[in-house]
Amino acid sequence: MSAEPAASTRTPVILGLLPFGGVVLFVIAEIVAFVATGGRDFLQTTVMNAVLFLIGSAALGAAIAHLFFGPAIARSIGWQPGPFQFEVGAANAAIGVSAIVVGAAFGPDAWLGPILAALVFLVLAGIGHIRDIVKKRNFSINNAGPILFLDFLAPIVTLALWIWLTAS
Repeated sequence: MSAEPAASTRTPVILGLLPFGGVVLFVIAEIVAFVATGGRDFLQTTVMNAVLFLIGSAALGAAIAHLFFGPAIARSIGWQPGPFQFEVGAANAAIGVSAIVVGAAFGPDAWLGPILAALVFLVLAGIGHIRDIVKKRNFSINNAGPILFLDFLAPIVTLALWIWLTAS
């Protein structure tokens, strides 16, 4: 009688990269916008692209990862799988959908809503990851890796751009 091989606990790389799709789409959208307009209204276009892609698409990528691949994502964060994955996925889906709808259909005055929702959720999630690093020495890739920077940079940069746009 031979033993069955243990199931792999490694998270497929693509799952960990889903939230970074928004960064890639943002860069592409910025290049296209600049080439198409020659830089006219570049700040407003940049803020819109940040809402659509840095907030919206990134959140939808995280939603897909947490909702459909929750146990693998939890392990990649260094946590035990549990029902929190569904709730995190639902929160990301709400942020992503609202950012895409508001970013595409409304102007700068409406963009602040999804920016603030993402800022509160992601910065607090980032603080939670830092606490886990400090208290439990959890240096798992999706706890202490690049996603940690995305938690802080995407919403803070988007808010700063929005403030710059609306103050000018």
